[in-house]
Amino acid sequence: MLRKIAICENGIDVTFRIREDGIVELERFAPAEMTEETAADQAENLAGDEMEPSKNPAEVYPVLEVNVTGKSTRDMHGYRHNAGSASCDFRYQGHQIAEQAGGKELVIDLKTDSDVWAHYHMRFYDGVPVVRVYSVLENLGTERHAVEYISSFVYQNLCGEGEKPYYDKTDVWIPFNSWSCEARWKKEDLSDLNLTGMMVDGYNNPGFGCNRFVYTGHSSWSSVEYLPMGICRDRERQETYVFQVESSGQWHIEYDSEHERRLALCLSGPTEQEHGWWLDLQPGRSFTTVPAAFGVVRGDLSDGIGALTEYRRAMRRPNADDDRCHVVFNDYMNCLFGDPTEEKEKAIIDRAAAMGCEYYCMDAGWYDKGSWWDRIGQWVESPERFPHGVRALADYARSKGMVFGVWLEIEAMGEVSDFAKSLPDDWFVCRHGKRHVDNKRYLLDFRNPDVYQYCMDVVDRLVRDYGIGYFKVDYNETQGLGSDLHTESCAGAMLGHIDALHRWYEEIFRKYPDLVIENCGSGAQRMDYGMLRLLSLQSTSDQTDAVYNSYIAANVASAVTPEQAGMWVYPYEDDAEHVIYNMVNGLLLRPYMSGKVWELGEGSLALMKEGVALYKQIRGDVRRGVPFWPLGFGSLHNPVLAYGLRAGDRVYLSVFTPGADHAEIPLSFAGKSVKGVKVIYPSGERCAYSFDQDVLRVDMPQKKAARLFALTLG
Repeated sequence: MLRKIAICENGIDVTFRIREDGIVELERFAPAEMTEETAADQAENLAGDEMEPSKNPAEVYPVLEVNVTGKSTRDMHGYRHNAGSASCDFRYQGHQIAEQAGGKELVIDLKTDSDVWAHYHMRFYDGVPVVRVYSVLENLGTERHAVEYISSFVYQNLCGEGEKPYYDKTDVWIPFNSWSCEARWKKEDLSDLNLTGMMVDGYNNPGFGCNRFVYTGHSSWSSVEYLPMGICRDRERQETYVFQVESSGQWHIEYDSEHERRLALCLSGPTEQEHGWWLDLQPGRSFTTVPAAFGVVRGDLSDGIGALTEYRRAMRRPNADDDRCHVVFNDYMNCLFGDPTEEKEKAIIDRAAAMGCEYYCMDAGWYDKGSWWDRIGQWVESPERFPHGVRALADYARSKGMVFGVWLEIEAMGEVSDFAKSLPDDWFVCRHGKRHVDNKRYLLDFRNPDVYQYCMDVVDRLVRDYGIGYFKVDYNETQGLGSDLHTESCAGAMLGHIDALHRWYEEIFRKYPDLVIENCGSGAQRMDYGMLRLLSLQSTSDQTDAVYNSYIAANVASAVTPEQAGMWVYPYEDDAEHVIYNMVNGLLLRPYMSGKVWELGEGSLALMKEGVALYKQIRGDVRRGVPFWPLGFGSLHNPVLAYGLRAGDRVYLSVFTPGADHAEIPLSFAGKSVKGVKVIYPSGERCAYSFDQDVLRVDMPQKKAARLFALTLG
């Protein structure tokens, strides 16, 4: 009999198999089916529990997949990563389960014959069916080892329970994401992604394939093509898996066809095959993988994202901004567009204060008198734009009751900047003896201690001299492959830069715990929980059209918690329905106020003020509510969009009709009935609606309209 480690809590049943040869396998990760009493019994004797051996002991599914230069694969594999023979060199040495703040942590210790250790960490969070996983490699031997791949998390029995094989019952949602078209989910049957049964269940077939389905983050924009996350659903068992890779740079997600008709999911940071990453694990050296999160619920995609939302709240840095959901006005989008002056800013500050905003952020352009794109880097105000200095403007905003902030792009310097020209090349990402230039900018390399300190000095000076309480930190370029200076691989240098950047933010918050920092990367091209573990607010798009923006607003809570999702509210027409549409975009997220406020009449400004006031009433529920999508994720094919939040017995629903004037939204809540429905924005309702037989029917006054509803359950 083989030993096992079994943990049943937070609604999940996690079982590791310890084989007789010492290889550890993650055998089961499923919604919990055992009682709490059984779980308590197991907790007393985890190491000694026994389980039946696998049906085919010749097949192995290591809990940690490692590919090492000079070592073979286990079998035919194509480009699959879960086949390295080096994975089988790591054998069980022991494990510990420790109580942490808010949950338990399991650590499994593994070791090779050459004294390379792997410490596999799985962190549980109270009440959350999602875990956080990473591993630490440590070479305590005398030999060098070259690592080409290491998994952050691998589960090689996905959708593996029930009567049907995985290729007959699995849906996969692909998280497309790009500039101004963020959070575009596409649902596919797994068999249409080339993971079929053709090599698995036919005559004389081997029972596995070399095929895989993958998507990857290629560079330092972690989400420019795909979000670093995924959703997978077992239709037969009505189970939904959710996962994310917490990388602010390169990452890799891979579905694989495995032996014994198994489906594998591999999550990782950079790889040699996809990114050119390579690790020279010399004696005495250690390496920590990029963390990943994985969870499962019995329910639909809303239930899965709801669980992931609670996980994201549990794992991120505690901060007052996300607790209070401050309302921010930013002067960029459909507003000044990077052309600020003292006179313009004061007029807009007056409007922002009147509508009830609590923070005011001056966006790009404040540091140069003319075209500023390729001149950034010193972060000193332009006297031509601000004859009395930025400090005077910050004081003016504070006199109106708002905290003042500015835009930075701290990781970049302009190509024509005299300051950048005066610096040594090793301050920057370089390849082939030249500085990497992307869109007329050089990219700083935070691995260099002088760069790290210079950027810290910039923040210290702006906080001290200007009284800054808010930074919007943008990132409009990418590193490409990364730097080839002082590294064994360009991808390794990028990973080192990102690790240093995260440490830099951690140091800032130790010094200035009340400082608010917004994460931006040309909108949401670096929207990941490497950054959002630390930063309290995420720019969700650079989209400038309010109707297109609603397609992002309706989906983006899948990628980021609602209270961290900064959603533009930027009216550019003096029209009531246009203003309402804009406001509804932001009310169940974090409304990020802007727009042509100097062109709006009193009626339009009153609607914005009303929206801000309503948000302040409901933001406590936004902070704790979980998202749901009664129509599924929205796409550009949909004339009606619906996105909701449920906070206990209070439910809020945004309804958009970008291509219709009538909407029908099915709404049902297990064990609860709807006791009341009303429009809460705008206050005058301005639409007809009814709720009957679990369907909300809405007649809008026109196409391209939106309303916010509140429902009471009982």
